[in-house]
Amino acid sequence: MLPVRGEIRESQPIEHRVQTHGATTFPARGRVPATGNLFRGFPGRIALGQVWGRGSDRFSKNTATYHTMKINVLKTAFNKAALAALALIGFAAAPAGAQNNPNYAPGDILLFFQQFGGTQTVMVNLGAATTYRDATANLLNIVNISGALTGATPGGAAFGATWYDDPTLFWGLAGVFNNSTSSTTVTNGDPGRTLYVSRNRNLVGTEGTASSTPWSVGSNTDMTTVANGIIGQNNRMETQSVTAILVEPTSTSNIDQQNLFNISGTPTNSFSVLASGGVQGDFGAGSFGSFGGLTAEGALDLYRILAVNPSGTVETGTVRAGQFQGTFVIEQDGDLSYIVTPVPEPATMVAGLALGAVATLTRRRRRGQTAANAA
Repeated sequence: MLPVRGEIRESQPIEHRVQTHGATTFPARGRVPATGNLFRGFPGRIALGQVWGRGSDRFSKNTATYHTMKINVLKTAFNKAALAALALIGFAAAPAGAQNNPNYAPGDILLFFQQFGGTQTVMVNLGAATTYRDATANLLNIVNISGALTGATPGGAAFGATWYDDPTLFWGLAGVFNNSTSSTTVTNGDPGRTLYVSRNRNLVGTEGTASSTPWSVGSNTDMTTVANGIIGQNNRMETQSVTAILVEPTSTSNIDQQNLFNISGTPTNSFSVLASGGVQGDFGAGSFGSFGGLTAEGALDLYRILAVNPSGTVETGTVRAGQFQGTFVIEQDGDLSYIVTPVPEPATMVAGLALGAVATLTRRRRRGQTAANAA
């Protein structure tokens, strides 16, 4: 029976450090101020900067199993304890080259902001793209990012208190699980290189339907190019943050490199392929309009683009053609919501309530009459 001890160090390549016994080094960022059981069947505790345990079961020589169990422990511990502490002091930046942000995973959709001629960028992780692909109801107030945009939260970008009226501020969405060119592999219903990208919504229109030109990608090679570009941009969240929000200088961010402007400050293309403004939307004086029962300052239509259509794909469709999924809207107070279905107008809701009340009263009268007749 071997005790297990592993120091938590930065930037250690996991695939080269896992051992079946003896001292074991694990990659993690910073220190983990948490205590508790590591996992079922392996009682122990997590101390500052270390992982300790007294093995109740003999570990096999299958290092992959041991590797996976340990990484899950670190991510869980970091999520529940360290991130709660970090939230109290603002947005924490990880050391250069560090890995394993517990608030980021491949396939997540990242919302980003950049300012033409500005010095800072913001990225916000909205979670798995499949959440929005599979949504059948509106998702309200997913996250509030006011502090990150205004600079009110320590470490936030200084876009100003009225960022929503700034015509030089732009935002966009992008996510992809991987850049695999396999024609058969499907992960969570999505084949390799399935792109999730936004397009600026032109008109208020009707909730649940697009009001932008659907994306069309020219070739299989272009799909790979876009996937690689998204990974290059979004990987900053993995390597430079330990929270779901990353604020960093434009000089180190990849957002401006992947989402370009012309000399006058108009967006041109994203990820080298998506032209005609790219995935970015803009802001300006006045609101976008009432959408989904909300007063929106901006709106982005979300599209899913398939590279291939193997068995097991959810919502199959024409390859390299954008499938509209829903619309993200942001309000003046920084609340972000996702709209996939129309919201009844107040007059319609009142009429519905009135009809319901009449129907209930009618049923009660009939029951009263039946009881009287029976007597």
